[in-house]
Amino acid sequence: MTLEELIKKYKTENYKFWKYRDKDGKSIDTHFLFETHTDYLHKYLSFYKELPNMTELIIHAADGIFKLTNNGIEYFIRHNHQEVFIDKEGNQRGVPFEVSKQVRYILINRINDILKARTFDDIYQIVNECKVKGFGELSIYDTSMRIASHLNIEPDKVYLHAGARKGMEILEEKGYVEQGSSKKKHIEIKDMPKQIQQLKAAETEHLLCSMKDSMLHLEQLKEA
Repeated sequence: MTLEELIKKYKTENYKFWKYRDKDGKSIDTHFLFETHTDYLHKYLSFYKELPNMTELIIHAADGIFKLTNNGIEYFIRHNHQEVFIDKEGNQRGVPFEVSKQVRYILINRINDILKARTFDDIYQIVNECKVKGFGELSIYDTSMRIASHLNIEPDKVYLHAGARKGMEILEEKGYVEQGSSKKKHIEIKDMPKQIQQLKAAETEHLLCSMKDSMLHLEQLKEA
């Protein structure tokens, strides 16, 4: 697979995920299907854009809760990154509500600082300063992205964490980016392959995370 083919797949293929439970733990067993990856990002982040005030925004952003509609039914669900579950090794993953509640209370006290933010980096720095144990780099990025969406601010660089970092590791191994790129906290768009530079930073982060399995089939560009 070429990088051009990967980008085309990202832009045209359906994106879907299954949710067993809603935000309150009630069984819903529902499949959410989106026309494309970009369609998912738009619908996911639009929820935060439409919230009426900063307090509600921070509560939903830190907890990772948003609303989606399926077959005319509205569901409030928790993002897969924050939803608590037990992995195959028996370890608990996700962010317990008692942890995200601590973060949101601290963030609410920083509302004035958030409203002064002019860049995504400003918001990310504030959220990072409000983190507590158990609220890691992925949740910091996600929370920052939700708050930034409400304020119509977009990241201008690609932040790496969890799945996105794994995607970058694949690009690095296959020779598409400089060695050491996957170890950085973020990557400038100009340092990404030209084919990927057509995407916005948030889209690139999502591509690296959601399509890392497809990226394993990319052709080797040069010896890593």
